[in-house]
Amino acid sequence: MYIRRTPLGQGHLTFRKKKLRYPVILILLYLAVLLAALCAFWQVDRLQTKVAAMIGPSPTPTPLPEDLIRQAEESFYAGDLTNTIEFYQQASEIEPDNIQVLTALAHALTLDKQYQEALAVTEQIILLAPEDPRGYAAKSRALSWSGQHDSAIVAALRAIEIDSKYALAHAYLAEAYTYIGQLRLAREQAELAVQLDPYDADVRRNYAVVLEYYGFYNRAVQQYIQALQIQPNRLDLMYGLGWNYRGAGQYDQSIATFREIMVRTPDDPYIYVELGKTYYEIRDDDAAQSVLQQAVRLVCEDCPLHSFNEILATSTPAFLDRTDREIPEEINLSAWVRLGQVYYTRRNYENALEILEEAIGYGEKHNEEVRIEAYYVTASAYYYLDRCELAVPRAKQTFDLYLERKLEDSLALTNILSVFVLCRDYARHPYILTEPGFTNGFPDNYEEPDVIVKRGGSASSDE
Repeated sequence: MYIRRTPLGQGHLTFRKKKLRYPVILILLYLAVLLAALCAFWQVDRLQTKVAAMIGPSPTPTPLPEDLIRQAEESFYAGDLTNTIEFYQQASEIEPDNIQVLTALAHALTLDKQYQEALAVTEQIILLAPEDPRGYAAKSRALSWSGQHDSAIVAALRAIEIDSKYALAHAYLAEAYTYIGQLRLAREQAELAVQLDPYDADVRRNYAVVLEYYGFYNRAVQQYIQALQIQPNRLDLMYGLGWNYRGAGQYDQSIATFREIMVRTPDDPYIYVELGKTYYEIRDDDAAQSVLQQAVRLVCEDCPLHSFNEILATSTPAFLDRTDREIPEEINLSAWVRLGQVYYTRRNYENALEILEEAIGYGEKHNEEVRIEAYYVTASAYYYLDRCELAVPRAKQTFDLYLERKLEDSLALTNILSVFVLCRDYARHPYILTEPGFTNGFPDNYEEPDVIVKRGGSASSDE
């Protein structure tokens, strides 16, 4: 048999490698895909935004009420009332009939001085649970802190009627009794509250308030310390501790407490006022002036608006015409008056008048009562600047205010009456008031005070 052998590569079963067509096109296609992928990688954030806009945002998971309550409690313990209120409000929206949440919300709103909002929440609690003492007790505190003490007593008594062992109802009743001067009843209720729940910060706090009104400052300090051990970041407790340290004469501790508050709330003028008061009491006028000036700047950066000469140019002798003088839109009266007193005690009478006249003008414009000190200090300052034609009318205005307000402050009265005597007998340019009810420039039926003077208006009476 003969087998024909075909040369290699010429038979029918031979596999031949075909030549690829168009290789350049494939390479370009590959590079295009690679470039597109790189561009997409580099602009992934922009693409995600566009896609999200097309399909809409993904739904935010609804937080659980227990998580919100936990966050609210943590915020409260940290002293953050803003977040405390926000979290409790969110929790109450999910569980609108949760009395515990609503009570905590009302409590936080009261501490944040949102009294109307707090009262609205307490009404909601009472509507939901009319036989639960918590709503009435929370209402009592909000009413008391907003100055409605009689109504606060009624609400607290209703809470006690429902549950005679509810400690906070007795504590809030004690607070309301204190503010209307019923100190014996207040002390009874406060001591009962402590017996019922010695581990509640508000129970301790309100017992301290009663002790403070009795003048037992050291004992009040101990109650505030115990309250702060329970809730260490509550500013109202820290303020109470600072006040009572000051009342007890423990000025270093008072300053340290107020300084700690200042670190927490550096933009609140109130803390500067309280610290300034403490420095003023210990006659550290440099420090008092510094912190009180900061309080003034925080509420009115460019104050005082008028110089002493401008005040003289626009004032009438009766101090009644302020139509030509601009008054600050907002001030802190306590800071203004205290700062004016510091200037006065440092014999800086011009600056004292600049700041005090603005305080008085603001009070008159906004129908807000200004402390009597502002009036008689300005009268004295005008005397020392040889302006008795202004000092005496201001003293007369101050005397009328003293009678109108039915004050019983012998030191204030002495300071007012001294101006009449000083300007009549010792001024370089004497000024004698001639009005009904005044004889020889002095009010009828009052005893002239003794004054210590140096002639020439550089005197110092014992203000």
